[in-house]
Amino acid sequence: MQIKSYKAYLIPSLIATVFLATYVIFDGIFIGYKLSDLGLSAINIGWPVVAIIHSLGIALGISAGIYISNKNGIGDINQANKAKLTSVILLLILGTILSIIIFIFKKPLLYLFGANDEVYDYANEYLTYYILFGGIPFVLGPALISLLKNSGKTKIAMISSISAVLINFILDYLLIIVFDLGLKGAALASVIGQISSVLICLLAYYKEFVGVSFNKYFIKRFFIGAIAPYILNFSYDIILVITNNMCKYYIGNEAIATYALLTYVLYVVNAICQGIGDGIQPLFSYYRGKNDKITTKKLLKKSLIISFIINSIIIILFYIFRYQLANLFNLSKESTDIFIYAAPFYSLAFFMISISRVIISYFYSISKDLYANILTILEPFILTPLLYLLCIPFGFNALWWSYLIIQGLLLIISILLYLKSKRDLWTDL
Repeated sequence: MQIKSYKAYLIPSLIATVFLATYVIFDGIFIGYKLSDLGLSAINIGWPVVAIIHSLGIALGISAGIYISNKNGIGDINQANKAKLTSVILLLILGTILSIIIFIFKKPLLYLFGANDEVYDYANEYLTYYILFGGIPFVLGPALISLLKNSGKTKIAMISSISAVLINFILDYLLIIVFDLGLKGAALASVIGQISSVLICLLAYYKEFVGVSFNKYFIKRFFIGAIAPYILNFSYDIILVITNNMCKYYIGNEAIATYALLTYVLYVVNAICQGIGDGIQPLFSYYRGKNDKITTKKLLKKSLIISFIINSIIIILFYIFRYQLANLFNLSKESTDIFIYAAPFYSLAFFMISISRVIISYFYSISKDLYANILTILEPFILTPLLYLLCIPFGFNALWWSYLIIQGLLLIISILLYLKSKRDLWTDL
């Protein structure tokens, strides 16, 4: 029964993740083909602004989902349904407020996040359409998928994710390549795809909302539980902002375009880890609710092995075909030279990420927020700024090999925290 449940949760999540990762790569190829370095740079600068909203949806969805799984574990279905409705209403309110704030301050945000005068118009076009039409869908979408998984509706969650990816992919080709709408087309394709995902999720949920009331008691609990996953998701974007500005300072848009391609590959690795972590998060939370630590540890071991194997295949392919990948994304000669130098360091770092990211997901899945927060705060706020200072004595290339050092340190710390957790992880149940 346990193995069957594991596969039932993991496989749909991984299938959805593979589709998403495939789409992300093609999205970058379309943009690179039409706009080369400037297009890739604009996406890399504009995305962290979008991620302020997107990460909130992921984080609150995970936080509410953990609570729902725990309640399902003890058979309290009514409380679980109240938590679902409350989280959806909360996300609608927050999505609206954040979209308005970001739209008002998008110009200073883009410059703060790495834009220069040459790339600003491209990044602004992308962000404007993304926020105007996609603010609420990009908060609701990832949250609703997380709630579906925690309600045992893994196949519907998979269908919802895949529908968004397929619609996005088709519209990307039509709007970017055929109708030549550039970054406006990329943004609209993403928004329409996400709206389709939200509609599928809501159709799957509407019966469970009948006769259920909003409960403000959950709000504080959801926010507290969302801190670790929000930092985890947005930490990538804080690092993106820091690195974009370093690239702008030392070289310019060519370096930002190089980093954009590296982040596309990093996104695939992170997506696999998140697909595994989010896919079995309901089981982690469920078995913790039942105080079954033996099963939980077995699930973690399986998840780490699967993450390492799948990501190893991706990383090896990335390194072997790095020259072809640079050509496929239409990088300039200057950007390609930088990319080829950076690829080996990032390849080794990706192996480490395949382990550390799953451990972080495990910690916040069982509500061990202290461990998760330590790991997520270290990278963007302490290790990255400190190690990027190596660029001062060693030059711009230190930006790439310092990333490998950062991931090595995080892997060591995550393993040490896990070993510590084996003694005290269940004392607070």
